Amino acid sequence: MNSNHIDLAEWEKMNKDSEKALVMAICPICGSRNSRRQGAFRYEHSFFEGCSRVICGDCEMVFAAPMPSEADLSSYNSSYFATAHGGQPSSPTAQAFFTAMARLRLAFLKGFLDKHRIVVQRVLELGPGPGFFARSWLEQAPKSIYAAIETDRSSHESLLKIGVNLVDTADEVSADLVVMSHVLEHVREPVGFVKAATRGLRSGGVLFIEVPCRDWEHKTIDEPHILFFDKVPMLLFLNNLGFTDIEIAYYGQTISQLKTNSKLHSVLMRVRSKLISWGLVVPFATTQAGMETLTDPLQRAMVGPYGAHRESTEPAWWLRAVARKR
Repeated sequence: MNSNHIDLAEWEKMNKDSEKALVMAICPICGSRNSRRQGAFRYEHSFFEGCSRVICGDCEMVFAAPMPSEADLSSYNSSYFATAHGGQPSSPTAQAFFTAMARLRLAFLKGFLDKHRIVVQRVLELGPGPGFFARSWLEQAPKSIYAAIETDRSSHESLLKIGVNLVDTADEVSADLVVMSHVLEHVREPVGFVKAATRGLRSGGVLFIEVPCRDWEHKTIDEPHILFFDKVPMLLFLNNLGFTDIEIAYYGQTISQLKTNSKLHSVLMRVRSKLISWGLVVPFATTQAGMETLTDPLQRAMVGPYGAHRESTEPAWWLRAVARKR
């Protein structure tokens, strides 16, 4: 008999054992064991082999289970931009897109700061990448003390150039504002991660988070994300951590739009991007409501179709959350 052969009974037992393990997966947001397998986790890197997408029956959080090990994730994230994105964004159009996104996040955050009359002098950002948000912040508040934790060393040079102080842990920093933009979806233990990150955040200080929203619904691959947020689990998460004045909003194209975009739409978007890269910017650079902080036509042209400047009433591409520490 072929030693690699598995008979039907053994195969069914393996499946049942696997399903049982997934059902017992602990929700990283609410701690519930009431979870069930939602679908296959789609990946390219071997670190994610054996993962499934699981949904919590209590808080509706979707997450990968079993999670990759902390060692594997640390290795993966130490070269994140090369591993997950093929390198740092360097073309003029990519730079314009990420700068525009940073400015739109900053506009959302400043609305909250102004409403609550919060003065920020010290900032800590986790996972700033090459520093698009940091640069936008320091352009508006150059006297701020801006610290960052970035595990991908390929970003360090650009961060140092714009005046960011690199630190190894949040314990080294006291802050009025902690920023996490597209970081939390990569974290195995979000509760412990945010507790550690905000240990030095003063009482009344602000936490800003942006994450993708339910992006497993409109993307063909789940990697590199292991947590998939929506408003309900995000609100529960921040409440349980003791934050107050919580505001959570959807921004961008809605999930339903993203799921139904046609092949023709994809072709037209590629043509549009090519024309912009050739210098035909003005026809695509109209100023729309919510774009007031985007003074560069190229930035407006690059983010316009994605709707990152528009708040949505239904689940959309990005989820932005801001709250105060009690």
